[in-house]
Amino acid sequence: MALEHHIHFLLFEHDCVILPGFGGFLAHYRPARLDQQRNLVHPPSKELSFNRHLVRQDGLLIDRLVTREGLDFNAAKHRVEEELAEWRNLLQRNGRLELPRIGTFFRGAENQLQFEPDRRVNYLKDAYGLRPVAAIPAVKQIRQTPVIADAGPMGEPLRQTGVRIPGWLAAAASVAILVTAATWWMVGSNGMPAGWAGFDLGRASEAALYVRPSAPPSLGSTPVEASIWTAPKDLYGIHVQPIAGPGAPMVAVNLGQAPAKAVPESTAVVTPSPGPRFHIIGGCFLEKENADRFVSELQAKGFAATLVDRKGGLYRVAYGSYPQREMALEALNAVRKEEAPQAWLLVK
Repeated sequence: MALEHHIHFLLFEHDCVILPGFGGFLAHYRPARLDQQRNLVHPPSKELSFNRHLVRQDGLLIDRLVTREGLDFNAAKHRVEEELAEWRNLLQRNGRLELPRIGTFFRGAENQLQFEPDRRVNYLKDAYGLRPVAAIPAVKQIRQTPVIADAGPMGEPLRQTGVRIPGWLAAAASVAILVTAATWWMVGSNGMPAGWAGFDLGRASEAALYVRPSAPPSLGSTPVEASIWTAPKDLYGIHVQPIAGPGAPMVAVNLGQAPAKAVPESTAVVTPSPGPRFHIIGGCFLEKENADRFVSELQAKGFAATLVDRKGGLYRVAYGSYPQREMALEALNAVRKEEAPQAWLLVK
């Protein structure tokens, strides 16, 4: 086995591997990082560097040769010296030395030895098998401060006002109200005019009662437009309905389950009506808590998401379920285009 293969495996176990008289490889821990240019999140790793001043023997490389290849100490030492001499000859002759799964040595502008590591290799065992994942920017929701609106006449839209009352004007208005209230109280104490006999600031006011009108107020001769769509009676299950109005695309609507009816005893076998057979699967989860959380997220977005079943130890979550194949394929194309390109169709 070539010397670079032993060095490769030693770097997984040690942070420093010295080549006697040649230099030393150093492995540095690097935490997970975000690559904003390519929108990727890289896992933690051990980056490799080379220090040509570390030439003192540490025994790691020779000990591996003794253990793995059954050589004695002197034979292993001689083997290392021979291969390092061959590396120097290649650098002197070609100006470049490539070590598979480690990196490449080359001569710099001032004929100094330079090293470029192979960045495809991650020497951190805790991150073995991890690959960069796509970084999806989170959409930050900004809460807008409500704007006070002036109520217009009935039938007219509310008009927003951007006028702010200065502080001194509000204070002056408060003083005027207090002075007026004090005047009324003094007049009421010394003899209130007949027109003010029913006005008493010192009397506790009764709570106002709201009486619901028996009929809606009349808005003139213009008839009130009825709702565009109303759920039909005695119709249950998933049906295609024009809920968006005339001329709009038909939408699949789940009208609920029919109420249970009393059925007389009979020896006839009742065949249940088949439920939705086509399910748009958006994710499979090992833990049921994660599956339930995903269902809640999809329902918050407006999807009729359900936990379909558990297959092979995984809980399968559907964006929606449909009784007809054509409806399911149309919905699947919409989900793949706008939500999840990896969504797929399950037929049960």
